Amino acid sequence: MRDEGFYLEVQDLIQRVLKAGQQDFLELARIAQLNPTEDFAGVDLRKVNLKGASLREANLRGTNLSEADLSETDLSGADLNSADLSDADLSEADLNNADLSDADLSGAILISSNLMDSNLSNAALRSANLSGADLRVANLTDTNLNGTSFSEADLRGADLSGADLKGTDLGGANLSATIFRGSDLGNADLHGADLKGADLRVAELSYANLKLANLRVADLKVADLQGADLSDADLQGADLSDVNFRDVNLCNVNLSETNLQGANLSNANLSDANLQGADLSNAFLRGVTINSTTKLEFKWHLVWEIVNQGAEGRDLTNIDLSGANLNAANLKGAKLQGVNLRGSRLLCANLIAADLSGAKVKNALFGDNLGISEEMKTDLIERGAIWQG
Repeated sequence: MRDEGFYLEVQDLIQRVLKAGQQDFLELARIAQLNPTEDFAGVDLRKVNLKGASLREANLRGTNLSEADLSETDLSGADLNSADLSDADLSEADLNNADLSDADLSGAILISSNLMDSNLSNAALRSANLSGADLRVANLTDTNLNGTSFSEADLRGADLSGADLKGTDLGGANLSATIFRGSDLGNADLHGADLKGADLRVAELSYANLKLANLRVADLKVADLQGADLSDADLQGADLSDVNFRDVNLCNVNLSETNLQGANLSNANLSDANLQGADLSNAFLRGVTINSTTKLEFKWHLVWEIVNQGAEGRDLTNIDLSGANLNAANLKGAKLQGVNLRGSRLLCANLIAADLSGAKVKNALFGDNLGISEEMKTDLIERGAIWQG
């Protein structure tokens, strides 16, 4: 095993090589009997020029390579764990299967670099430029990517769970089947990005730019999209259950065959949107904007009308309103005989003089309602209704 004295001697030799001012650093290193794939671990190589060098599977663990020129360098399979690569030039470098976990790559240039199957977990990539980089199936879990540029990059199948992507540029990137579970993408630019089949469960996407994005069959369960711009995006077949769409621009969006169960769509703009075949069970539709070209099935259009325009005195006999979110709706004097309210929510709904005889109320949620007597409450509970409060 090499002792500390050996490493001090190597460091001294390297510094003398660097000070020689020669362009061919590797040749001088070999003259000094240094093995670049073994002897550079943990040493100071700031600003070194290794452009185009072959450092395949090199041990550069903990090495200081800040501001180094590593463009077009072969670092495939290299161990760069905890290395300092801040402000380094790694454009077109081959980092396939490299270990960059815990490395500092803040401000680094990685344009068109090959990072396929690399390990970047817990690395710092603040303000780094990865435009056009190949990051397929790379591990970027818990990585700091704040302000990083991934424009036109290929991240298919990459894992970015728990990553900080606030303000990140992902415009035009290929993100199909990419994992963003629990990631922070607030204010990120995802304009025109391909997110088909992506895992965005519990992701933070508030105020993100998702114009023209492809989110077909993506999983966005419990994601926060408040204030995001999804105009002209394609979300066909996506799972949007319990998503927060508050104040979201969904103009001209394809939401056909989506699962919107429990989604909060308050104040969202659904003008010209296509919601054919969408499941809006328990979705909150108050304040939603629709127009004559919004494609919304009769049942959910009716729910929208009831919630936003009220249904005082309206005849809703035998209508199917199962699973509807009618919280705080005005149903005063409405004819609700035989109406199907199974699994619906009617908290704080105004039911003064409403006729609920024969209504199907199994698992319907009531509470704080105007117009419900104790006798009617008992009757509804006996018919399967649930009372809150």
